[in-house]
Amino acid sequence: MISKASIFFLLLVALPVVIHAQIKRGTVVDAESGTPLPSATIQLEGTYGGTITNREGEFSIDIEEYPANLLVRYIGYKSRKVKLEEWTADTLRVSLEPSVTELGKIVVTDRDPGLSIMERVIERKKMWRSSLKTYQAEAYTRQVLRNDTSIVSITESGTRSFWDAEQGHREVQLYSRQTTNIGEDENFAGVRFLPNFYDDNITIAGYTLVGVTHPDALDYYDFLLLETLQIDGQPVYKIKVIPERNLQPLFKGMVYVLGEEYALLEVDITPNEVVDFPPPVQEFNLSYRQQFSNYGQQYWLPVDMHVSGTVDISMIGLRIPTIRFNQTSVLSDYRVNIELPDSLYRKDQEFVRAEIDSAARFSRDPIPLTDEEKRAYETVDSTNTLDKAFEPEGFLARFLDDDNSDDNGGAGRFLPDSVRFTGRFNRVDGFNLGVKAGRLFESVGTEPELFGSYSFHADRWNGGVNVGQKIPLGFSESSVVFRTAYENEVKASSAGSMYPSILNSFQTLAGGRDYFNYYKSETISGEVEIRQLLDMIDIEAGFSSSSDRSIMTAPGEVFDYSIFGLHRERLPNREIWDGNVNVARFEIVLNNFGKNFGVTGNRGARIQVEHSAAGLGSDFEFSSVDIAAGWSMATFFRRRAFANSLDLELSAGYTFGDLPPQRLRLVDGSMGRITPFGVLKTRNRRPYEGSRYWALSGEHNFGTIPFELAGLDLLANRGWGIIIFGAAAYSDADEELYSFEPLTTGGGVHSEAGISLNRVFGLFRIDVAKRMDSAGGYVGVSLPRYF
Repeated sequence: MISKASIFFLLLVALPVVIHAQIKRGTVVDAESGTPLPSATIQLEGTYGGTITNREGEFSIDIEEYPANLLVRYIGYKSRKVKLEEWTADTLRVSLEPSVTELGKIVVTDRDPGLSIMERVIERKKMWRSSLKTYQAEAYTRQVLRNDTSIVSITESGTRSFWDAEQGHREVQLYSRQTTNIGEDENFAGVRFLPNFYDDNITIAGYTLVGVTHPDALDYYDFLLLETLQIDGQPVYKIKVIPERNLQPLFKGMVYVLGEEYALLEVDITPNEVVDFPPPVQEFNLSYRQQFSNYGQQYWLPVDMHVSGTVDISMIGLRIPTIRFNQTSVLSDYRVNIELPDSLYRKDQEFVRAEIDSAARFSRDPIPLTDEEKRAYETVDSTNTLDKAFEPEGFLARFLDDDNSDDNGGAGRFLPDSVRFTGRFNRVDGFNLGVKAGRLFESVGTEPELFGSYSFHADRWNGGVNVGQKIPLGFSESSVVFRTAYENEVKASSAGSMYPSILNSFQTLAGGRDYFNYYKSETISGEVEIRQLLDMIDIEAGFSSSSDRSIMTAPGEVFDYSIFGLHRERLPNREIWDGNVNVARFEIVLNNFGKNFGVTGNRGARIQVEHSAAGLGSDFEFSSVDIAAGWSMATFFRRRAFANSLDLELSAGYTFGDLPPQRLRLVDGSMGRITPFGVLKTRNRRPYEGSRYWALSGEHNFGTIPFELAGLDLLANRGWGIIIFGAAAYSDADEELYSFEPLTTGGGVHSEAGISLNRVFGLFRIDVAKRMDSAGGYVGVSLPRYF
C-alpha cells in the first residue's frame, strides 16, 4: 500500500516547484482619479502565471527571472504592458487610462444582440472545451469570516489544484496560515468546490444551476446587451443575464464577453431567489465574480474567484449574529493537458494536506492583506472562538449552551455522562423508572452496558447486561462486532413496529389507548455483526434463548390510569404461549436501512430470516422471512437542493409453522394522532397483526412548488409544502391457533389516500387521509419531511 507521504513525494518530484522567485509588489490605479482598481489582472507575459489586485488595488507577483513583462488589464481601461529590467524593492505603481467606448451600429431586430453574442460564446466553448482533458494550477485562497461588528477569522491556503474532465477535482494543500483561533487542521481553504462558470452545470449549496454557457442556456436565460466597452482595442460586450424560468434555480447579473474571441472575460452574478433555505434561515445571499484568461493560448481558464455572502438565522426567542463571509482565490501557473499522477484518484478524497514543509513556495501574499485583515491577524487570538463570535441570543439561547451543563438543574449535576435515567409507562408496568450505565473503551473497542428498572404496577425488578466488542478488519471501515446479553424484563409484543416505547408512554399517559401487549421474558443472546464487509452491506447472525411467560392477563389487572383521567377502560393484556423460544437469526442490511419517520428519504433494504425448532431447544417450531425496503427518487425540479421526490416503502413477511402470539408481526396504524410515513393513518390506534403480511406506502413531496405557482409567496418563503400519499396493507394469521382473534385485515386489503400540509411553522406536518376500501378518515400530525 502506498503511504500518503510517498504520494506527496511523487507529486512534488513529478511536478517541480519554483522556490527562488522574487516578489514584486505594486498597485493598480485609475490614471485620472488615482482610485485603486480592485481585481485588476496582472499576467506574466509568456506564461500561464499571474495574479489579481485586492480591494485596495494592491498586488504581489513572483518573478523568476528578469527582464520580465507584466500585462495589466481591467475592463473599460486600456491595457498596459510594464517592462521590468531588474528587481527593485520599490512598489510598482501602474496607472490605467479609461478607454473610450465606441458603440457600433446595432441592427434592430426582434432578437436582442445579447442572445446572438452568447450563442457564439457557447459555440466557441464547444470547440475548445472538448479538447481540454486535464490541468494543474497553483492556487491561493483567503477566506474571511465576519460577524455584525468585525472580522472573526482568516484562513489562507496555498494549494496545487488538479482537474480531470472525467474524474473531477483534487487538491493538495502545501501551505496554510490562519488566525490563532483556527486550528491548522481546521483550515480547508481551497478552490476544489469553487464553480468554474465555463462549466455547463454549477452546484451551489446543494442546488444545480444551469450555467450561462450551458448548451441549452438560451432556453433558460434572456441575454440583454447593455453596452460595448473596450480592452486592447477589442470590443467587450456587457450583457445582462435574466432568468426566464421562475421556478428553476438560475443566475442573474452581468457577463462580459470579449468580442473578437467570443469568450467570457468576466462574470458578476448571483443565484436567483429560488436558491434559498426555509426557516430558521431568514436570509441566504451569495454573489460570485470570476475572471478568465487564455494567457495567449487556446483555453480560457479561471484567473480568480470572489465569493461573498451573508446568512441570517433566527426564530422566535433565538437569533444568531449575521454570518458574513468572503473568499478570494487566484489561480496561476497552469499546466494544460498533462498526465496527472494516478495516486491522486486512488481514494475518494478531494482534499489532502502535504506531510512535508512546502511553505517556501507559498511564503508570499499573492493577494496582499488589506489594512483591516492585517489588524485582524494582530488582534484575533485563540480566545476569540467562533462559538463566542456567533453566540446565540434570545431566551432560547440558554437551551443550546452545552458548555454550561453543570449550571443546569436535574440529574446532569450529579450523574456522570455514562449514566442516565430511563422511564416508560404502560398498562402492565404502570410507571417504570430505571438507570442505564454504559461506557465505550475506545482503545480496546469494548462497550459494556448495565441497566435496571422497577415496574411499580407489575411489582417487579427488571435488569440486564450486554457487552459489545468491536474488532477492525484492517481494510476500509470494515469491522466485526461481537455481542452477548442477558435480559430479564417486561417486553412489548412489537415485532415490526416503528413506534418506540417512549412514544407509546406519552400518548398512553395522555389518555390514549395502549398500543402494545406485554409479557415477561428472560433472554440470553449472542450475535456477530460484520459491518461494511462490502460497500454499504452489513451482515448479522445470532442466537437467542428466551423463557417467555404471560403477565397481568386476568380481567382488571392492568393499570387503569391516565394523567387527566379522560380515557376509556384499559383493554386486558393478552395471554401468550408460555415456554422457551430459541431462535437462530440471520440478517442482511443494505445501505444502513432503518426507520426514520419520513423525515428524510430512505434507500436501502433489510432481509431477516428466523428459525426456531426443537433441535435448538425450543418449545415451538417455526421459520419466518421478513423483508423491508425503501426507495427515494427525485422527480421534478431536480436542480433544486430539495427537489420534488417520490418515496416508496415496502414491508412483507411469511411464517412457516406455528408462530407464538408474542411474535406476531405488526403493520402499524396511527398511534393517537401521530402518523409518521410508513403507517396506515386511517387504522386508528391499533396495529394490524399476522404471520403473513405485506404493506406498501408511498408519498410524493411537491415541496413549495404548489404555493409558488399559486403566488402564495408568504407560505412558500416559510418553507410550507404539499405532500400527497397513499398506502395499502394486508395481514392474515391462522386464527384456530390462538385463544383470541388476531387483528388482521379480515381477508381484504386496507387502502387509503390523502394529502399533507408539510413543514407547518417548520415543526410538523398536518395529514388528512380517506380510507378507500371502506368508510373512515383521519386527521393528524407527524414529523415534517425535511429532505
